[in-house]
Amino acid sequence: MRVNYALGSFVLLAALLPFAACDSTDPNSVFDDAGTPPGPPPGPTTPPIGTSDGSVEGGVTGDIIFTSVRIEPPNATLSVTPGQKVTQTFKVLGKVKESPLEQDLTSRFVFYVPDNYLVGGFPLDGSPTFSNRLPTLPTDPPQRGGKVTVQALARAYDGTVGEVTTSLTLKLNVPPITSPNATPTLPANPGALFGGPVDAARAPTLAYPNNGTMLPPNLRRLEVHWNAGAPANTLFEVSFRSPSVEIVYHSRCGAADATWKTAACAFQLDETGYRYLSDSNRGETAKLKIRATDDTGTGVGESASFDVSFAEENVEGGLYYWKVIPPTNPAGSNGSGEVLRFDFGGTASAPEPFLVPGRNGLQQDQCVGCHALSRDGKKLIASVGGRWDGRQILVNDLAKPIGSPGWLTRDGAATGEPAKNRVQFASFNPDGSRIVAVFGDRGNVGRDAFLLTADSLLPVGSDIPTDMGFRKLFLMDGSTGLRNGSIDLPYKPSHPDWSPDGKTIAVTRVDNEATTSQEPANTGIEVIKSDGAGGWLPSETVVPPSAGANRFTPSFVPDSSFLLYTQAECPGGDHAAIDCDANADSTARTYAVKPATGASPILLANAGSPGVSDGAATALADTLPKTSPFQTKQGKGKLFWYTVASRREPGLRKRTGTGQQLLWMFAVNPAEVLAGKDGSYTGFFLPFQDLQTSNHLGQWTEKVVSAVPPPPPPAPPPPPPPPTPPVPR
Repeated sequence: MRVNYALGSFVLLAALLPFAACDSTDPNSVFDDAGTPPGPPPGPTTPPIGTSDGSVEGGVTGDIIFTSVRIEPPNATLSVTPGQKVTQTFKVLGKVKESPLEQDLTSRFVFYVPDNYLVGGFPLDGSPTFSNRLPTLPTDPPQRGGKVTVQALARAYDGTVGEVTTSLTLKLNVPPITSPNATPTLPANPGALFGGPVDAARAPTLAYPNNGTMLPPNLRRLEVHWNAGAPANTLFEVSFRSPSVEIVYHSRCGAADATWKTAACAFQLDETGYRYLSDSNRGETAKLKIRATDDTGTGVGESASFDVSFAEENVEGGLYYWKVIPPTNPAGSNGSGEVLRFDFGGTASAPEPFLVPGRNGLQQDQCVGCHALSRDGKKLIASVGGRWDGRQILVNDLAKPIGSPGWLTRDGAATGEPAKNRVQFASFNPDGSRIVAVFGDRGNVGRDAFLLTADSLLPVGSDIPTDMGFRKLFLMDGSTGLRNGSIDLPYKPSHPDWSPDGKTIAVTRVDNEATTSQEPANTGIEVIKSDGAGGWLPSETVVPPSAGANRFTPSFVPDSSFLLYTQAECPGGDHAAIDCDANADSTARTYAVKPATGASPILLANAGSPGVSDGAATALADTLPKTSPFQTKQGKGKLFWYTVASRREPGLRKRTGTGQQLLWMFAVNPAEVLAGKDGSYTGFFLPFQDLQTSNHLGQWTEKVVSAVPPPPPPAPPPPPPPPTPPVPR
């Protein structure tokens, strides 16, 4: 509990706090020493306070001084089930300097919840009875538990406001829920069967989510995976418990189809259950545990307990990612790829196919990828064909209907501007008016080079750019995709990323120039900073190329304070190895580094650690980190979020092959990183992606822009206004 004297902005414990200034011996006086009324602010008045001599406030000369003030009860805990109302009445008790007796001061205070108001609050008049919030409209957020600050405010005679606070924790006890896996039918009272003796031989094994995972509260979907533990186990209890909520599911094993590993058990939380869990634990951690028994309750096995944490605020923004498409004619094509998009802050449950070969002006088996979005979500640039190709796709107004006339500003054609303004990787400046891009491919360069001549590109006979220089960054108009400048460099660049503040471009430095932009070797990280006058300063080495390692794909965090990149170790130190070509290398891991010469890289080890299903494997191929554009509040600090394409095991889901990659998401504490520490958290696979395809390059933007914008999620009710403390007398 604490007492805060707001005017001086300091905190006191059991302190001296003046709440009245009456220098007259007249108990009803409102005049100061000069005999003029000070004009206290309007509002209800408080009853007088007694003193040791039997008089009341104003009956002594000088201020009435409180020697202690407290809220009763302190740090209260309430329990409630969904749909029920619960209340707690508070008092403010204190002592004045003139009396040793503690007095009830409640009438001098008003009560308010300044945080977490969706848990509950006080009446608008500030009276002292707290009650939990219940939804009143279908669009209201569901009921939740959580910890709130109980704030009692009082006004001094001069108008300044003091406060005293405590906490209240509301625990939401959700009645046991039957999981979707309830075949054969569950016993009539399954919870009663878990009272038997603990049997270690029956212990199930939790496999997903992994211990220490940080989840966004608006993820909406969460799978829980476990191994049964013993053949006799037929009934399972899946529980999430924290000071703010208790949710228990009863389930059979489930997970019987071919997409699951042998003997896997799993189910997906329903959206209501997930919201009870995540909303009640915003900024907090729940304990996940599995218990197992049979249908007669003979003995009970218990798994280890895993920590599952939840961010305080939602993750927003649009995610555009690339999915590999198998070839329609394997004998004549290597297949292609399409770009899908998902509104993380929206209401849709599945991604939307966006750039799809064979549709809306794109050719069948035409691989479209290596895409980038403007920060505001209005523009997209992409590359066609992969290595030695790179014809440009540009959509400069994503608000146009997909496939409508002029929707593709540049259509990836083999002739004309799309071929003359090729890109392999690109990035928009903060306002989307300019693009920085690289194109460093030549027909006779790179593994599996297709031609002996230098200035030949795919398709054979297509137009080529006028400038084929590969030691430069090309600047382009953000609306036309046409080149309108360049930045000359002393090395071959790849993977440009324009910082959110617009002041810096980060790139992969490619020292082995006989490699393509998509599969560069012997690489490091460089930054090119603005000179503040429309030009660019000489390139600075942040992380130099190193013998036996590749460093590539820099990506700035939302406030531009540091960047993420991938590092892979070359087998046997061989930069020519196929597993060291910046393309899903098995040893790839994510690092963070400040964008400054000689800065010290930090391995994001928590994010890179293997999960339960990975076993002892550490080569997880965490590649192409891409950051969300928003930073979210977390306690007194904040969180950033990023995605990677990874070969790590998605719990007990069966991967389609050793080369399959899926999108995983991680939170990172920037304050820890800037202090030179690993600020990352254990991650999770994105539940909306197709887990039977290979998914890569999750590019973020502030919002999904389309001809028919997706409906936004319902806005929560606004917080109530704080009440006005009464005028003392």
